[in-house]
Amino acid sequence: MPGSSADLLTCSFAVALLVACAVVSVATAPRVAAGEEQVVLPDGTPFPFWDDHTDYRKTYHVACQDQRASDASPGTQEQPFKTIGRAAEVLQPGEKVVVHAGLYRECVSPKRGGNGPDSMIAYQAADGEKVLVTGAIEWKPRCQPSSGWGQPAGAKNIWMADLPAEAFVGYNPFLARNIHEEFVIYRHLDDVPKYMLRRGMIFVDGQPLRQVSRFADLAKQAGAFWAEEPGLRVHFRLPGDADPGKAAFEVTAKEQVFAPQERGLGYIRVSGFSFERAADGVPVPQRAMVSTNRGHHWIIEKNHIRWANACGMDVGSQDWKAAQPQQFGRHVIRGNHVSDCGVCGIAGCLWVDQTLVEDNVVERVGGLDIERMWEVAGLKFHVAKSVLIRRNTFRDLHRASGIWLDYLNENCRVTGNVFYGISTCAGALYLEVSHKPNSLDHNCFWDIRPSGEKPGGPKDGAALCADSCDNTIVAHNFFVNVRSLAVSVNNLQKDRVVDGRKGECRGNVVLNNVFVGCPRRIYLGRNDTNVCDGNLFDAGNKEGLFDVQDPAPNPKPRLDAWQKTFGQDNACPYLSSASRRPRRAPARS
Repeated sequence: MPGSSADLLTCSFAVALLVACAVVSVATAPRVAAGEEQVVLPDGTPFPFWDDHTDYRKTYHVACQDQRASDASPGTQEQPFKTIGRAAEVLQPGEKVVVHAGLYRECVSPKRGGNGPDSMIAYQAADGEKVLVTGAIEWKPRCQPSSGWGQPAGAKNIWMADLPAEAFVGYNPFLARNIHEEFVIYRHLDDVPKYMLRRGMIFVDGQPLRQVSRFADLAKQAGAFWAEEPGLRVHFRLPGDADPGKAAFEVTAKEQVFAPQERGLGYIRVSGFSFERAADGVPVPQRAMVSTNRGHHWIIEKNHIRWANACGMDVGSQDWKAAQPQQFGRHVIRGNHVSDCGVCGIAGCLWVDQTLVEDNVVERVGGLDIERMWEVAGLKFHVAKSVLIRRNTFRDLHRASGIWLDYLNENCRVTGNVFYGISTCAGALYLEVSHKPNSLDHNCFWDIRPSGEKPGGPKDGAALCADSCDNTIVAHNFFVNVRSLAVSVNNLQKDRVVDGRKGECRGNVVLNNVFVGCPRRIYLGRNDTNVCDGNLFDAGNKEGLFDVQDPAPNPKPRLDAWQKTFGQDNACPYLSSASRRPRRAPARS
């Protein structure tokens, strides 16, 4: 039983969160009309759902553990293929491959896409069987005590070994740097050593070693490695300075694990796999472990995606300078578990229109610790239009946003998601420089904090941040235990011009949200055009402050002054002298 008032308060918060989650699940459950699902976007139109309606006329089988398996076989259940790559070569629209249990060390490269929802190509893990596709190879190092670099003070048990050069023909991730020069020059110079790390990863007994930028750093940290030029020899210390002769090693040798070489393929379904251990580079470009390579109409579902050096999945154009393809977006990303990615879990750089992201769990993203490079998030889309992101969980993200929608997003709805245990300098849910309406509603935020020890500016550690946006709807969300601002509607990028004009931070509404244990509740920029009303604040935190960007010098009123001086939240259920009813969120949300 809890023994202190703090414990009881924590339990109360937990109960409140469970209740809120139940409310969210009911509030965001699909509305059914005439047998069809209806979820309304901010412009009042329903989201255009679609799904796979293919009656598959032929099924191939892959079973690497079957003694009869061979890529020279016909790919039947009795005579299966040995590799998934062989199936990728022969699959035609209206056909699928079922992959049976086993470890597949290959990069699957689909050769063609389908023709429509009723003529797709499907890659499917067999029901109830674990199918692991990995970009890592086994490595049996011939270890020697490190030499040639001196022995740093306090160092012990530092070993060196040569990597298998034959595994890196055409691509050596232990030579390739994380990031290219064009991108580095625009970022923080004190983070450059992190950008200059190699893309390769070393796993010992299933767990990764941490890469350091100098040989001398191995004296300070066990469980780490350093790559020597030209990327064919590594020096390392094992966790607990264990004996390497008793450990199992793997090294990443492939940039990607599932990705077509041809751009723009469509109508591909990928279901039920475990994809692991890819040596991809830091974006941009986005060339993730699992990639549509600028494709359209993919269904990516029920997969486990983890241990990408940079990005787990990319579903956009991959680069800001890419030309707009004839077909793009319309992906369905559902029921996946994405974790342990150095930069981003799900990435989409342009052309992700009408994409559905639902029922995914994204956790432990941002391990490369380069948040100020501004591409780090559980999910990050650029220029998203009519995208629906619902019922996902983003948790245990450190120095990373949960969801980041980066500039010129319109008609998107982010609803029914849970954000838990996140530290960020941008916002657990971050909407950036978008002029047209977007709705952020019915989400739960718990234990959100700044990346540093103390909050910085108006978005550092915010739970929900609308940065220099117009016409944003922030409604029916639940905020608890947010150490910085719970809601930040600011104009920090007031001089940034996109689509011919600046973001003016006007026409935003913050309506009918619940705030519990949030010492800094709402930051409001240009308060003459933005509205806060109908919000509920915990009575145990009457001293909780609000922030107002204008007028200077940035007053921080309590609730009574917030109501009286600025005319906001006059319908607040406590400390309110007004009798009018709470305002309702616009019907379009």
